[in-house]
Order: sequence, then structure tokens, then C-alpha cells
Amino acid sequence: GTLLVAAPAKINLNLLVGPRRQDGYHPIDSFVAKVTLYDHLRLSPRDDGQIVLHCTGVDCGPPAENLALRAARLLAEARAVPGASMELAKHIPPGRGLGGGSSDAAAALVGLNELWGLGLPVERLAEAAGQLGSDAPLFLGSAASRMTGRGEALAAVAVYPFWVVLFVPDFPCPTAEVYGAYDRLPYLPQQQPDPSVLADRPTRWRGRMCNQLLEAACQVSEPLRAAYERLCGAMPVPVSMTGSGSALFALCDNLLEVQKVCAAMPGDMRGGCRIVVGNDW
Repeated sequence: GTLLVAAPAKINLNLLVGPRRQDGYHPIDSFVAKVTLYDHLRLSPRDDGQIVLHCTGVDCGPPAENLALRAARLLAEARAVPGASMELAKHIPPGRGLGGGSSDAAAALVGLNELWGLGLPVERLAEAAGQLGSDAPLFLGSAASRMTGRGEALAAVAVYPFWVVLFVPDFPCPTAEVYGAYDRLPYLPQQQPDPSVLADRPTRWRGRMCNQLLEAACQVSEPLRAAYERLCGAMPVPVSMTGSGSALFALCDNLLEVQKVCAAMPGDMRGGCRIVVGNDW
């Protein structure tokens, strides 16, 4: 009667951001891929109608703000459910642009839909996910997507199997401050590459990808700027940032290229690295 649900991290292969709209949101256009770094959510039924969360691992934040718990309560609204015990083991640190909280929310929706036998279609779950975060519906979709609008418009894309050297620093980057700094920069529109280019190996297209929030994030966080400049100076491949930071990554074609990238990385930064590949679901 217990379910274990894996909640994958994501990386933005690129991220184009438009000027802030009247509703306060920025339109985005991003190719996003899930990767093999996971939080794990264990769900067990209760018979008292209570929803209880126990969280371990990297910073879980206040329980009232935890997106997995909020997702469970949203799903339980106006429904007679038996309750659930939720054990969340967090390995995706918040504030790094990896989407861990949103992925936890999606995992809770999927898992509790199964545990409680609600039988809700994925479209209904996506509606609920959208109430919790703009990128939460992403984690209910395909392995890689083109994300537009506020993040709610998703279209599946095919991405060549890739490896990633992912640098996860020990400091977060505040999303709101990054977007505030971005709004103060001159807006420079860029053309999104055709999604078909992603079907080739990363060496053919990784140099065409960009994250328009990078300069703003480096303005907000001097440690991020220093880390980015060190990696760019040492790496034999392009270095990118996911989301609004602070995680940085290098896309590789294969394990041999991963080994070359890791050998070139400054020794004191290797402890912050994870080697991941594209998640295939």
C-alpha cells in the first residue's frame, strides 16, 4: 500500500525571456529537459483523513510552503480521501534553477492520484499543478519540452541523448531579484533555434543555446559570477546556467567528453558536481 515516486530535476537547455507583461509575468521560450537527479517521495495511506509530511535532506523550507504538501492539500479539497503520510527525501537543493519544488508537487499529484484511486486524467492534474507553480505542469509531461507563455504551454521535443556535468554551488540565487535585475537591463530579443536541431548530438547545437537571465543573475550574485567565470576559463566546452541560477552545467556528447570536462575543472569545484544524463520519462 506504499508508493515511492521519483521527482526529477530539470535543466533549461536555453531560456529566452521577454519583457515583463502587465500581469507581472515574463513570457518565456525555453527548451527544458528532465535529468537523472531526483527527490524521492514515499506515500502511505492513513485512515484518519490527515495529510502529514516528513522531509529530510537538503533545505526543505517551512512545511506550510512545501509544494508537495500544498499539492496534496489541493488534491484533497472537496474530496473524501483517507489521508496520507508523505516522506520526502530531498536531493535537489532549492534556489538553483533545477525545479525541485515543482517536481515534488507533480510527484505528489501523480502519486496521490494513484494512492487514493481518484482516477483523474493528466489534464486535471496539470491544472492543479499550474496553481502551484508556472513550471510544475512541465514535470507531468514528456522527457523534454518546449515551454512558452508563463511556462504553462508545453510541446514535446526530441533531444539527442546527452550527458551533463552539473555544478550545484552551495549558495542559492533569488529568483525575484534576478528578474528584477533583468528588467533593468536593455532588452535584446533573440531568435529561438528550431527544435529539430536538438535531435542531433549536443556538440552541434550547444553553442547556439543561451540563458537571457545569466547576466542578471551574475549581477545579483557575485559568487555566481565568480563561479561562472572560473568554469568558462577552465572548461573546453560551453558553460550554461539553468533557470535563474545558481546551478551551472556543461552539455556533453558522451562519457569520454564528460571525463575531459571533469579533468579540466578546478579541483576545488569538483565536490559540487553531479554527473547526470537526460531522464527518459
